[in-house]
Amino acid sequence: MKRKLAILIAGIAIVAVVVSIPIYLALSNPSPVVLSASTAQSALGGSWQVLDNQTYLKEYPTSTISIYYANGTNVTVPYPHQVKSVDHEVLVGNVNGTKVIMKVNVMTFTSNVSLWADRMMFGFHGGLFHRIFGFNVTTFDGYTVIYAENSFFYPHTYLLAYKGNTLIEIRLFNLTASQQQMEEILAGIS
Repeated sequence: MKRKLAILIAGIAIVAVVVSIPIYLALSNPSPVVLSASTAQSALGGSWQVLDNQTYLKEYPTSTISIYYANGTNVTVPYPHQVKSVDHEVLVGNVNGTKVIMKVNVMTFTSNVSLWADRMMFGFHGGLFHRIFGFNVTTFDGYTVIYAENSFFYPHTYLLAYKGNTLIEIRLFNLTASQQQMEEILAGIS
């Protein structure tokens, strides 16, 4: 009886270790793929694939600034708006016989980028830019979203979304997508 119990416990322990290894590896090695091909297909139609040889994750060490006062006091503070990581993903799709390229950048900063991004976009909130580029600024899922599309030279669509310390850029080449379609893609980014 004791032997069967020991074998059962050992078996459970082995199964637990085998099951936990893939989970540990997935958590310890973040994937640079932030948008699945199926999400792109659902939002835009056609067939899509991730270009693994052009998709990557860059991680930067957190930088700090040391301030040395004349009175002998030393203070170390985080460097504002320092890039912490950049996920760069490239997908290629075939939508109604047209080759479409989508580039996604998810940038994480060490501090809040909202104020910086709001100031940067202040000049685009009116006038000729709206009429030329189908430009719109809204909010979606807590993000401030800047959307632009145009067919001048070639069809293309651009979406910039930011909240907190995250800035997401989605660019489509050879396709003009609606703001709703682009927001579906934004919602599918993990």
